[in-house]
Amino acid sequence: MRQADDSMTEVEKALAAEFRAAVEDARARVGALLEPACPNVTFLKALADELSKAANSPDSVPYPELVDADAYWEASVKPQAKALRDGVLGIVEWLENRVINTMEVAETDLKQTVDLAGADPGSNPTAMRSEINDRVAGRCSALHHQMAELLDVLPDRGPLDQARAVHDEALLRQATSDVEGLREAYLRDAGGDDAHQAYAAQQWSETFADRVAHRRALLAAGAPWRHQELALVGYERARTECDSLVEAAVTRLQAPLSGMQQLLMERFDAAGAQ
Repeated sequence: MRQADDSMTEVEKALAAEFRAAVEDARARVGALLEPACPNVTFLKALADELSKAANSPDSVPYPELVDADAYWEASVKPQAKALRDGVLGIVEWLENRVINTMEVAETDLKQTVDLAGADPGSNPTAMRSEINDRVAGRCSALHHQMAELLDVLPDRGPLDQARAVHDEALLRQATSDVEGLREAYLRDAGGDDAHQAYAAQQWSETFADRVAHRRALLAAGAPWRHQELALVGYERARTECDSLVEAAVTRLQAPLSGMQQLLMERFDAAGAQ
């Protein structure tokens, strides 16, 4: 977006300021909604601690029934994800309407500029037309880039991506550790002489990755891993849908700009022909 400099009219400066204020307002509102709900690393650890307490002493936690992963999804994750999507949708709709109002003022301002130039193109109408065409193209391009700024209205995905990475790494690390702890028993049970032990060790090495994958799947199906995965998946899905809502709004706002330059220049030509 062009900065408010000497090349911009007072109307353009005012519209740019209004647009920035609208985007900043929406960004703050969306952030206040999404950021506290993000299952970051701290949340995942607290969730694991809570599940451990619930398993050891159900009376020590307020909702012991949520130890069941399906109950946790239905009672907590699923409704929260819906609330986040609905909340962001409301903010995006509010922002889109506010931007449309700004766009209408910008369009009216451009029409007035074109009408004035078309009615009095001076001694060189061709040069005036070229000048107006460049000005209209510049304004349409600036407005197009302004609309693209809405794509940054959602908060940074960093905490979510970090939580996902930490969760996946911890699960793999636990599965690997569990399998490694079985190696000694595996070789002992294999028995035999040194040659047979060497063969058993080779078999262990060749099947190690599969054993880890199997153990990982078993761990992922139980607490706390299953609950953490559900928390991450629920928020990731909501975040993806929120991204789509914003992208769709930007597409709708940018659509009229694709033909605006041609329409305005046709308006200029019509004014000059009168």
